[in-house]
Amino acid sequence: MKLLSISLRNLRIRMVATVLTTTSIVVATALYAAILVMTHQTEQRYKGSIGGYQAVVGPKDASQLELVLNTIFNVGEAPGLFPLQVCSDLRSGRIASRRSQVRYAIPQARGDSVSRYNFPVIATIDEMFSLYEWQRAPLRFAAGGPFPWSYADLERFATALAAHENGVRAGEPAPPPRPLLVPEWKKAVVGARVARLLGLSLGGRITPVHGRMGEFGYHEHPEAECEVVGILAPTNSPLDTTIFLPMGLHYLISGHEGGSFVVPLPPGKNPDDVKHLPVEPMQLALTAVLVDPKDHFGARILRQEFASRDAQVAWPQDVVPKFLQQIGNAADALTVIAWLVLLVASVSITVAIYNTMNERRREIAIMRSLGARRLQILTIIVGEAALLSCFGAVLGVAACHAATFGLRNVVEDMTGVYLDWLQFSRWELWLVLGVTGIGALAGLLPAVKGSLTQVADNLAQNY
Repeated sequence: MKLLSISLRNLRIRMVATVLTTTSIVVATALYAAILVMTHQTEQRYKGSIGGYQAVVGPKDASQLELVLNTIFNVGEAPGLFPLQVCSDLRSGRIASRRSQVRYAIPQARGDSVSRYNFPVIATIDEMFSLYEWQRAPLRFAAGGPFPWSYADLERFATALAAHENGVRAGEPAPPPRPLLVPEWKKAVVGARVARLLGLSLGGRITPVHGRMGEFGYHEHPEAECEVVGILAPTNSPLDTTIFLPMGLHYLISGHEGGSFVVPLPPGKNPDDVKHLPVEPMQLALTAVLVDPKDHFGARILRQEFASRDAQVAWPQDVVPKFLQQIGNAADALTVIAWLVLLVASVSITVAIYNTMNERRREIAIMRSLGARRLQILTIIVGEAALLSCFGAVLGVAACHAATFGLRNVVEDMTGVYLDWLQFSRWELWLVLGVTGIGALAGLLPAVKGSLTQVADNLAQNY
């Protein structure tokens, strides 16, 4: 204990050098800890968020990664559109093999957002809250419940909207009426984080906006203002930042008329002619379909069978690990940089303590004359280096968690990853011990020089 107190006293005496050297250790440790925290929690977030998604059906011309990131993690824009017929075939079993049968196929359409946080708006049906399973159970509600809008409602709506659209395209003087935006459809279910940040409760009002705030073409849809009828329980997944609306409301929002149907272009036709071709109800445009195959290998089988269709099947359990591997490669490169910074910091410890040896020769000589052994001198100096490193490592880990607390909302808005600043891991303890050990090794060279100080040569000198 006396040796430790001597090491602490020496550090206090050289406060400026101590602070500067400790700061370098803090920066290096915080950088390394931040990389590990981001990598670890990103991996947890992405792997944990695919538990309810067995397969995702999307447009043919999108990449599978783009489809999965947009549909599950709300990252980026919807990659494209495909017809409702695909969802109808999945639900009715009109596909190639028995092993391709599904428990459910839940359609989705998206394109709008809410508030400055750009919370994504997803139009869907009530099966999202009854058949879809999160962690092997239907989505739980913290308050309220789902809106009543079924797949049968979607089919009836598609038929009425197609009849109106065909009348308009044919130039009829009195086309069939467009489906009305009835008040019963102006309902919304919001995620836990949406409710928390926007201060929403049951009966609250939200207004979808076209595009994203601050971007060109951004405008509100006051005709689609919705009442909050349900608030989902927290899941620590992208579901917490999602707003669900009935699909009928989505298609009747002003400005969505042009993308309501997917009409194939016949050979030899001008792309502008598509606007005048007749449409069918099953050509209603979707952005994704959530699918749960009955067979264990159903997702892979569906992917093969959809090779010749106008849509594709992405298997999140295959796509996300590959994506995380790419993130891991980048994280490994950043980790190497962090270790180099830590190495430079350890060299600064060596230089800082070594440069004090000439000033401390008389002090060490006095200690030796009072009975201090060489091993004790060596221990005191190594202890200084170890304490510097330990203090810096602890402060670095603390700085990492403080930065996580301060930037967690910014990171989630930019990447969709929620950082839990109170989540501590065992590796952080090993990091502190490892940095302390590196610092002790860095102090070994000046410690050896100090322990070899000759008493007779330095005791009478007055520095």
